[in-house]
Amino acid sequence: MLRAPHPMYLAVALVMAACTSAQPAGPPDATAPGPAPTLDAGTRATPVVPGRPSRVFIMAAWGADCQSLAAPEITITEPPRQGDISFVPGQETTIAASAQGTCAGRSVSGTGIYYTARPGASGSDRFSVTARLATGETTARTFEVRIAE
Repeated sequence: MLRAPHPMYLAVALVMAACTSAQPAGPPDATAPGPAPTLDAGTRATPVVPGRPSRVFIMAAWGADCQSLAAPEITITEPPRQGDISFVPGQETTIAASAQGTCAGRSVSGTGIYYTARPGASGSDRFSVTARLATGETTARTFEVRIAE
């Protein structure tokens, strides 16, 4: 017998789903060390300009009724080599996809993840974060950014 997932489990499954407020993903850098980054339609693909904060992604959590839940606590687990990361809470985004398909197109509030390349940076950079919901459940994600020449 199949059972519907618990609403809090559903929210955890959706915390990393793609949101349409950022640019589509570009190709990964084959020379970069570590695992390949997670790429989807919600991840920035256009190059970032050194010295200018650029949003890479909005991380959000929502419940079974597509309502915004408390923003996940985001921790940098692998810092970038050529830039800095900052977080901006309270950013609206549109859900591009959800596990059950019922929340696509809905708006929720989340936390913007911004990358700022340092002056003189070039090529590409990557960083990883972990998001933890109020329930204690976590998920991890790696991002890669291209730096404008």
